[in-house]
This record gives sequence, structure tokens and C-alpha cells, in this order.
Amino acid sequence: MDGTPLFPIAVKDAAFRPPDAPTYYVLSANGLFLERETPLFSAAVPVEGGVPGLLPHHARLTLHLPRLPRTLVERALGFFRAVYDRWRGEGILIMFYAPTLRRFAFRAPPQRLCGRFEHGRFRADLQLDYGACARPSPEYWKLGTFHSHGPANPTHSGIDMHDELYEAGLHLTAGYVDRTIPEFAAAFVVGRTRFVLAAEDVLPVVRAVRRPPPSWLGQVTVACEPWELRRNGWGALR
Repeated sequence: MDGTPLFPIAVKDAAFRPPDAPTYYVLSANGLFLERETPLFSAAVPVEGGVPGLLPHHARLTLHLPRLPRTLVERALGFFRAVYDRWRGEGILIMFYAPTLRRFAFRAPPQRLCGRFEHGRFRADLQLDYGACARPSPEYWKLGTFHSHGPANPTHSGIDMHDELYEAGLHLTAGYVDRTIPEFAAAFVVGRTRFVLAAEDVLPVVRAVRRPPPSWLGQVTVACEPWELRRNGWGALR
């Protein structure tokens, strides 16, 4: 090869103009297409299995951040345990990182647990709705999410994986939060590609469960069907 492309590649944007070539590729919003013009036919077909004549490329990931600080992770566990103890529910935190400061920050977004009463006590369903969370300051980038699975294992569920595909970043889960030694799972998602990580590569060894900031628990609301509230004599749950 002399360094020139085998075929022209055109980007399908607002300024798109077909190249003056009988064969070329079009990179579009819905994939890569091959355009061919011959005396017998004109065609545009999706490209599957790669482009003949080119070298392969592979997905890769290199993280440019240290392990999360132990104190912050232990406070996160305190939050997850409190949400489970009070409401038998799952909690979520948004993680931020400031590369120039090499500092992490966790924030609790507004989150709502839906559930029901059993034996006079509220029990959350396996569902967690949460909202947006502002960055601590301009130096911080949104790193990802950290949520709990209550007394279950930390393996990312199908719902977790579906939701995380549309949000680039680090996604951590904590399981067995009611036990002395919890367990964790970690993954990083970029462009709908999921990289499974060893939890010990991004998390420290947990030695304790620390009390979370009251502001985190203040972001949690719970709700159930109106007839449940009336039957149990509740106006609003918190």
C-alpha cells in the first residue's frame, strides 16, 4: 500500500457530497455503508464484518484515576445500609472526580423508592427512580454511579446494564450491604461498550461502615399506592 486509502470515506452530515468515485464508504448515524456504482447497478449496502483490506482495531480502556478513597466508600456503604435498614430498599450515589485536584466526591441525587407495606412496615420494590445531580464545582467531572443491591449479590442486573449503556463512566454496585463484609462489582461503559473491571482495581479494602452525611438520606423519598397510605394511616412517607 502507498499510504492512500483503498476507497474514499465520506461522513454523512449536513455538508455531505458524494465523492467522485465508483466505490466509496459512507459513515452515517446508523452505521457504515458501501456505495457502488457500476454499468449494471447502483447500490448502497450496510457493511458487516469489517472492511476488506484494512487492519483490525479493538476496544480498549485505560483509566486515568487512582482507587477511590476508603473513607468515601465506607460512607457510601453507610448510606446503602441505612436505606436498606429503614426501607428495605436500594440507594444510589453519583460519583465525581477532579483530575487536576486528584479528588473524588459523592453526591446523592433525588431518589424515590416505590413499595408497599408488609406487616406494618414499608418495603421497597426492586426499583429505584433518581434524578440529576449537579457537579460539586467546575473542576469535577461526572465519573459515574454507585448503587446498592441490598442483601443480594452485587452482580449488575440486566436493567443495570441496559441503563448504563447510555451513560458513559464507572458504574459500581454494592451487594450484601447487611453483612459485615459486603461485596462489589465494577464496570466502565464508553459508547455502549461495557468493560467489566475487577472491583479491587478501583476500590480500596473496606474496613468499616461509616455514618453517611444526613444530606444524602434527605434525598430519599418513598411512596406507595394511595390505598396503602390510607389503610396504614400514613400521610406522606419519608
